[in-house]
Amino acid sequence: MKTQKAFGYLSKILLLLLISAVFSTALTARAELEKIFEIPASAKDGWEVAEGTVISSETVKSSESAAISFTSSSQLIGAEYRFENTGDLFGKDSLSPVLIIRLFISDTSALKGEKGTISFLCDDGFGFSWSVNDLTLKNGWNDLTLNFRTADSLSPSKPVTKETEDSEESTDETEDTEEEPAEEEAETVKTADEILAELTVFSFTFEKSPVKDTTVAFSEISVNTHGRQEEPKAPEPLKDNLTAPAIIVSLVLAAVITAAVLILSAAYAKKEIKRRKREAKKRRAEQQTND
Repeated sequence: MKTQKAFGYLSKILLLLLISAVFSTALTARAELEKIFEIPASAKDGWEVAEGTVISSETVKSSESAAISFTSSSQLIGAEYRFENTGDLFGKDSLSPVLIIRLFISDTSALKGEKGTISFLCDDGFGFSWSVNDLTLKNGWNDLTLNFRTADSLSPSKPVTKETEDSEESTDETEDTEEEPAEEEAETVKTADEILAELTVFSFTFEKSPVKDTTVAFSEISVNTHGRQEEPKAPEPLKDNLTAPAIIVSLVLAAVITAAVLILSAAYAKKEIKRRKREAKKRRAEQQTND
């Protein structure tokens, strides 16, 4: 009986240690998410709205505080906010930034979604974008987590020159004149890191039905990261700080633990052997009685 209790206590201790390890791991993973910066979502300062869009900080409430809200009389609701980026705002890892948004929609049925986007842009047109049509939105507040890894990469569209448009019309006129073809400008290509280093604008555009009214509001717009990558440090040389008393104490503890395990195991085995002998003797007695 004592052996079974000892094993029961040991299993409970191991279970508690396992739960503690899992809980501490979850807390550590959660703590790794670091807020880089926020787009103001309670004041109108710094926001530039699109034509037909009206901005307000009094229309929608979130947790007893005002949220920035937008309405429009046209087919589009849109605005942008410019921020300062010194080049390392998003960290070294181009896949780590995460956009966290708390978004309010008064009537999702009024949104069409085909042209709706949430974007981070550079001044030259490069950037990242998420389609509103890919988001699962409901009436009221929506908590969105948008990963830059899954965002659509934007690049400036190449303008069509007048020479290209009139090339077919001027073919007959230039048959007798041989001219060297004009060299086409090489298309600019940027890596994700280069784009992140130049992002300066947050913008959104929602397409809505002109016959329905809806309000779009934000109570949080923040960019977070799972931690900045640091170069690994060289391991320090191992130092022997063990003393003779410490070694003796460690050996004694190891011997005591080993002896305790052996004694408990022997007692359990002895008890189990006796139990099996009694059961075998009982079965033989019952068999003789039956015969």
